Amino acid sequence: MLLMHAAAWQGVAGDASPRRSDLVVSAMQVRTVAPVPVAAAVAAVVVPPPAAPRRESPLRTEPGPPPSDAPTLLAAAAAASAPVAAPSDAEVAPVYPTRLPPSAVLRFDLRRSGFSGRSELQWQNLGAQGQYQARLEGSVAGFKVFTWASQGRVDKAGIAPLRFTDERRGKSLQAANFQREAGKITFSGPSTEYPLVAGAQDRLSWMIQLGAVLNARSAPPAAGERLSFFVAGAKGEGEVWHFVGQGLQTLSLQDQPTPAWRFVREARKPHDTRIEVWLDPARHYLPVRYRQSSDGASDVLDLILQEMQIAS
Repeated sequence: MLLMHAAAWQGVAGDASPRRSDLVVSAMQVRTVAPVPVAAAVAAVVVPPPAAPRRESPLRTEPGPPPSDAPTLLAAAAAASAPVAAPSDAEVAPVYPTRLPPSAVLRFDLRRSGFSGRSELQWQNLGAQGQYQARLEGSVAGFKVFTWASQGRVDKAGIAPLRFTDERRGKSLQAANFQREAGKITFSGPSTEYPLVAGAQDRLSWMIQLGAVLNARSAPPAAGERLSFFVAGAKGEGEVWHFVGQGLQTLSLQDQPTPAWRFVREARKPHDTRIEVWLDPARHYLPVRYRQSSDGASDVLDLILQEMQIAS
C-alpha cells in the first residue's frame, strides 16, 4: 500500500503537465488585517560554478565561406540545431535591491491528492564563502517523492543561481544550468536555451528572492503591487513570472495567528502553474505557506509551516 501511495506522487511539485495527480487542500483560517510597517534586516551574499552541464553544444559552422555546393544543407542543419529563444518579456523583468535572510530550516505539513506528508526547506546563506544553497524535499508514507535543489551565488540583482535540479520518485534527475560566463540558461535534457538576464531565478530560488526584495525595503508592500522575475524550471521551461500582492493576511498556524503577506502568480495558459505564497515579515519574509495548483482546483500541492529554525 505504501508503494502505491508513493507511485501516485511521481508527478509531484512543479510539473505543470496535465498528467499530474489530483490534489486536496485543507482549509485554513484567513482574515485580512491592516498593513504593518516592517523593519528589514540581514546581509546579502557570491559561488564557484559547478561542473559543466552535460549537454551537446549547438551546431556551429567554421569561419569562412562554405563549399559552393553545400549552402542549403548547412542552413538547414543550423536551423534544426538552433536553440529556442527566450520570450521577449524575459528582457524586461525588473532588477530589485535585495537583502537575504539568515540561514534557516522550515518544516511543513504537505498535502496532496488526499495524502499527507512532510516537507522541509533548507536555506543556507553562506556569506563567508559568498555562496547560497537551498533544498526542498517532500515525502509521503516514508517515501521521498520530490527533491528540488538550487545553488549559486549572489550579485547586485540578488540570488544568482548556477544550477537547479528537480528529482522525483521513479524519474531521472533533470537540471537547469545558469551559465553566467556564457550568458545563457541551458538544460540537461532539451536543447532549449534562454538568455541569462539579470535577476533570473529557478523554480526554488524565487521563494527566497521574493522575500529578499521585500526584506530590503523600509516600507511594507502595497496590495496590487507586482514583482516580476524570469523563472526557469528543469525541463526547458522559462518565462517571466508576475507576483501580485494581495495584502497582509493572518494565517492560523498551529493555532497561532501569523500575519503574512500573500502574493499570487496566476496561470497564463492551459496546464500552467498558479502559485500562492505567504511571507512572514516577522521572520525575514520567509515563506510560511506555499500553494501550487494547475488546471483549476484539480491539482494542488499545499505546504503549511509547522516549525521554523532561524540561525542567530
